Amino acid sequence: MTQGPDRDACDLRFPGLQALRLIRREIERTRLDLTGLRVLTEAAVGYRRLTPAIAALAGADQVYAVGRDSAVASRRDAEEQTAYFAGLAHVERRLTLLPTRLQAPLRTIDVVTDLPGVRPVDESVIRNVADTAAVTLMAGVDRWRPSDTDAATCRRQGVAVAGLDEEAVGLHRFTAQGVLHALLELGVEITGSSIMVAGEARALPYVVRALTRSGGRVLVAAQATAGRIELYGGEKAGDALDDDAVVGRLSEADALVLCPAAAGTRLVGPGTRIDAVRLAAATPHVAVVGLDAGDDLRALESAGLRCGAPGGPAGIFDLLPQALITRCAAGLKVAEVMTRARRRGSSPLAAEQLAADEAHAELLPQDLRALRR
Repeated sequence: MTQGPDRDACDLRFPGLQALRLIRREIERTRLDLTGLRVLTEAAVGYRRLTPAIAALAGADQVYAVGRDSAVASRRDAEEQTAYFAGLAHVERRLTLLPTRLQAPLRTIDVVTDLPGVRPVDESVIRNVADTAAVTLMAGVDRWRPSDTDAATCRRQGVAVAGLDEEAVGLHRFTAQGVLHALLELGVEITGSSIMVAGEARALPYVVRALTRSGGRVLVAAQATAGRIELYGGEKAGDALDDDAVVGRLSEADALVLCPAAAGTRLVGPGTRIDAVRLAAATPHVAVVGLDAGDDLRALESAGLRCGAPGGPAGIFDLLPQALITRCAAGLKVAEVMTRARRRGSSPLAAEQLAADEAHAELLPQDLRALRR
């Protein structure tokens, strides 16, 4: 895969025409229709630049895209790349680029995405959007953080808010492809290799199946029963990575795939019985791939192991255009259903439930404290 400036360039090296083809197909498949709605989202680089154009191609009256400096690109890069693709899609007249989210005409906004360029979706935004507006958690409820999206204020202000059920829309299959790619990048020939997969992530069964179908022998450290793991194509090694039985079998593995249940959950180091330095000393040959496991990867890399994550800084959404397109179209569909329901007079909670019934939405719990991290 081409990396760096070439991949993100505003010219024909970026697969824009293919992305447009995939976007139009996804809009038709999901019946995404944002006609009459105004959307607040982000301007970004790489494949993440596609989001504003997806909204516009789905009929949004106006799309406001916020660019900002980040660890991977400048605000100017984000604006240039977003504008380039909007021009390619012939929707540039319905795109407005903004340096901050508060410069958007918030009273007219119907759909707010919680993507990085827009965050935090806090009281300053929520109190000022349209009365029938909706907020969509584009990465799902599992990755929701109160500091990113103030769902409690949404509840108080009568703004519908729901997440995207990533499993229901098929995003985990892209996660599995990303793991295969990352292992190959680290020099692991999957066919004939032994690979340990550890954690409780929802994507774990998809990862195990993909590795098995690619010819790998897959050892699994998870709470699932041995019978269920066999259905995925794997062999149960224990309940968790720090089980003595699992640690003993790590020497058999050519690679280790970390699949924590949620971002920020540690499988190695603090809070576990397995130390990064000791693991690296015992298995110096092992390559490690992590899903939402940044702290563990940094610790293991510092200890001398080869480490990587699927895709780039944005994970699989840096790697494959279809993954980003699927997520964005599905997330916008959740918001579309909620907003139209609110315009018809439904309560915020009823609108959220309708999105769960019709658009693969995942609902936040009534007690938001249950998910606070």
